[in-house]
Amino acid sequence: MSDNFNEFEDYSDVTELKWWEKVRDVFIDPKRLFKSLKFYPNLKLSIFVIVITTVLTAFLQINSEEFINNVLKSMGGTTPSGSTLNAYVYITIALIPLVPLFVIFFKAFMISGLAVLAGGDSDYTDAMVVTTYAYIPVAVGTLVLAVIAYLLGTNPIELSLAQILPESMAGGLVYGIALRMDILVIWYQVLSLIGTSYIFEISRKKALIPVILPWIIWIIFSAGLHVLSYGGMI
Repeated sequence: MSDNFNEFEDYSDVTELKWWEKVRDVFIDPKRLFKSLKFYPNLKLSIFVIVITTVLTAFLQINSEEFINNVLKSMGGTTPSGSTLNAYVYITIALIPLVPLFVIFFKAFMISGLAVLAGGDSDYTDAMVVTTYAYIPVAVGTLVLAVIAYLLGTNPIELSLAQILPESMAGGLVYGIALRMDILVIWYQVLSLIGTSYIFEISRKKALIPVILPWIIWIIFSAGLHVLSYGGMI
C-alpha cells in the first residue's frame, strides 16, 4: 500500500452496515467494516458486545475450580463464609468487564496520540472505534474458551505461544515474551492495524507506529518483569 493512502483508496462504495453485519464483518471482512465505520461509527454496539461477552465469561469463571482455589488461597486455606464468597463473586463479575475496557481505552489513547506522527489526525473517538471493534474477537474468543473449559471441567484454556515451549525455559526472556504473544491478542493487534489504516487514512506501514510499536515495547517490558519476578528479584 502506498504512503499516499488517500490517492488510492476508494470510499465511494461505503454504506452503513446493520448491527449484525458489523459484528460479522469484524471476523470475515474487517476492511469493509472499518471503511463503513469511518463514516458511520457506532461505539455503543461494540462496547455492548464486549461487556455482555465478558460478563458471560465471568459467570463461567466463577464456577470454575480455579476460581474456588484462588478464593481459598486468598483466605489462607480456610473455607470462606457464604457472604464472603458472594462478595468475591460480585467483585469478579464487576472487574472482569473493566479490564478489557481499560485496555481498550489506553490503546485508543496511544493510537490517537501517535497517529499524528504517522500523518493522521488525533481523534480519540475514532481511535475508540478502532480498538473496541478490534477487541470483539478477543472477547468472543475468550467466552468460547471459557465455555469449552466449563464443559470439560478444566482450567481456562491458554493460547499464548508459551504453551509450545518447554518448562525449562520458564524463567527466560523468550518465555516471558511468548507468554504475551497470545493468539487472540495478536488478532486484536492485526485488526487494530487495519482499522487505524482505514479510519485515520494512513498506510498500514505508517499505522505500525501507533499500533504495533507500543505493543512491542510493552511486551519487552513485561517480559523483563517476568524474568525478574521468576528469579525472585521483585
